[in-house]
Amino acid sequence: MSSKIKFVFLGAAHPHTRGYLRTLELLDEVESVILWDESREALEQVRQDRGAKIEAVTTSLDETLARKDAAFALVALRNDQTPDAIVRAAGAGKHILTEKPVGLNASEVSRALDAVAKAGVTLSVCYQNRYNPVSQDIRRLVREGALGRVMAVELRLITSQVKFRNPRHWLFDKKLAGGGMLSWLGCHYLDLIRYLLDDEIAAVSALTDTLSGEAIDVEDVACLSLRFGRGALGTLQCGYMLPVSRSGYTGATYDSFIGIRGTLGRLMWRPFEREATGLHIESVAPGWEAAPGRVIQYDFGKSDAYGGAFGLEFVRDFIRAAQTGGAPPATGQDALRVMQVIDAAYESNRTGRRVEIKS
Repeated sequence: MSSKIKFVFLGAAHPHTRGYLRTLELLDEVESVILWDESREALEQVRQDRGAKIEAVTTSLDETLARKDAAFALVALRNDQTPDAIVRAAGAGKHILTEKPVGLNASEVSRALDAVAKAGVTLSVCYQNRYNPVSQDIRRLVREGALGRVMAVELRLITSQVKFRNPRHWLFDKKLAGGGMLSWLGCHYLDLIRYLLDDEIAAVSALTDTLSGEAIDVEDVACLSLRFGRGALGTLQCGYMLPVSRSGYTGATYDSFIGIRGTLGRLMWRPFEREATGLHIESVAPGWEAAPGRVIQYDFGKSDAYGGAFGLEFVRDFIRAAQTGGAPPATGQDALRVMQVIDAAYESNRTGRRVEIKS
């Protein structure tokens, strides 16, 4: 790239702020960061922890967005604050990389995307799991027909209980977060399965509840039944349910699984067990006769970036897309579709009926 770039970074108190700052530190393309937050205390804490590329900190959003030398914005704010921040950043002509899920509901996400379209800037949403090498291989195998026609998918994302994650955090306040486990973590798997299958979720039946006993007003357990556009059926179980964990966001434990079954084969992956397992595939498709059962092991590149080495490439490709006018790694429309699925799940739980999602 011809010259260094600057980011305005909106949000010093988000759970992922330090992770994204690590990523920007590791990108040679990024010269410096102007960090904004309403809290002077939060700004100073982050500057002490991750100040390598922080050029300035400020509590003035007007001053931050007026920086003509910074063409990029990274938005890491509460879910209720994110749409307004995107609207303002787009209005200031910034290309935007934003935390998921982008808003409290699909209507709010759509409002932000309208502002981005009007401003003609690039927006990408941080669904970095798309760039995991295992995800890339699964998407290729599905496209190449190794599984035949996909019939069913099974998704599981279980993590440590709410008590380990600070029940007083805004993540567990419906007014500020919009939802619970589904909108904060389940969204990753909803986006990822769309990407892996190159297919949309067309209908949802769901049950959600708050069963941890903590004083929160969002779901900590969710079970979804899914129908995809090309006919496959699926399930997603997610929840804050593991009883053994270290305290804190970064110390969380996970139990995860992605399984895809088709007329000619199946595959299985446990995404959070990088060191212990790989991608398991069985196929009777043409070309698989010599070894119908295979296990691909992965030696992931070392990186301190958020999401590891593939998280670094995700942000780099966003920058490249913004500079060249290309397609970003995950678009605003991807975020909108995921939020439409989440909204449909909440409606299904409320009404006891299956909800169709408009294409």
